[in-house]
Amino acid sequence: MKLLNNKHRIIFEGIVGSQSYGLATPESDVDIKGVYIQTNEEILSNRYIPQIDVDKDTVYYEIRRFLELLSVGNPNVLELLYLPTKCILMSSIEWDFLLGQKEKFLSKKCYNTFSGYAKTQLNKSRGLNKKFNWENKRTERKDIIDFCKTIDRDSGKTYLIKDWLGMHNLTQDQLGLTSIDGFRDCYKLYVDNAGGMYKYKGVGNLETNEPRKSIVWKENNNNWVGIVYFNRESYSSHCKEYKEYRKWLKNRNESRVATNKSHGQDYDSKNLLHVVRLIMTAKEIPLENKINVDRTKDREFLLSIKRGDVDLEQLIVDWTEEANNLKEIYDNSDLKDDVDPEYIIGLELSVRQINFKI
Repeated sequence: MKLLNNKHRIIFEGIVGSQSYGLATPESDVDIKGVYIQTNEEILSNRYIPQIDVDKDTVYYEIRRFLELLSVGNPNVLELLYLPTKCILMSSIEWDFLLGQKEKFLSKKCYNTFSGYAKTQLNKSRGLNKKFNWENKRTERKDIIDFCKTIDRDSGKTYLIKDWLGMHNLTQDQLGLTSIDGFRDCYKLYVDNAGGMYKYKGVGNLETNEPRKSIVWKENNNNWVGIVYFNRESYSSHCKEYKEYRKWLKNRNESRVATNKSHGQDYDSKNLLHVVRLIMTAKEIPLENKINVDRTKDREFLLSIKRGDVDLEQLIVDWTEEANNLKEIYDNSDLKDDVDPEYIIGLELSVRQINFKI
């Protein structure tokens, strides 16, 4: 008996992703998915755990969660029922029972889930240029001050704070800000020309998420030199994009980056490989009443997409048309509209009863 975390019994474990698709190359990862069963005691005592992510390449589903995902036509989970034999690491009596039911999970919902997943992959492929532009610009974390402008009191002209500082040969440590009642993100600007006499706090830096406000002596209240506006929305967008960029740098596959740079077509070609694979698979479901996970027969074509050996712009046009034709194929098929929720409940009970007897 194989256990997950020394307490959850695993009933299935298999290799998924490029290895199961027959599309693996020397640099491909080995991704694993599995299904486990929690004890009745844990579930009844509100300790139900629907999913366990061991790491970015390994995930396990509790049987209830697994059946829920099957019932709505989740592509990644449905594929587990149709994995090539060589990719199955372990199975069980419960799994064999589920395999006998696998065709019952194929419904017209697969049109929405497979085509929706393909659309997601297409959108991801179009985000490649943005990330490369980030890298080309050597994106750096910006400060609060980079998102502040000032209206000079004397001239009435508007300047970026940094430019204004340069014009007046000042540093931001010499600046003080005070709030203006009723005007969000607007501040009166003061300057300490005496070199530290007033101990102003400046505008802000990487350690702050809000402009710094200073205490201005009463006799200086009317000595403000300008009005500062803090563009909060732009600052928030920058912080979000910078965080996303750092995450991409940390997790990116260097080989994949090199491939995309070499073909230079401004699309992530691996995402487009999956767009085509998903549409191919979706089309076969209503026609063959099964899921063909292994795409060895299409290997050379699909890998040519990944390498960028084809015109990716034209590929998108062609396979968008293929995707549009799927709706008619599903509408005219014999597939049922959806999976009966009561059937799922009964199936879960049956699997748990088999497990209880072991």
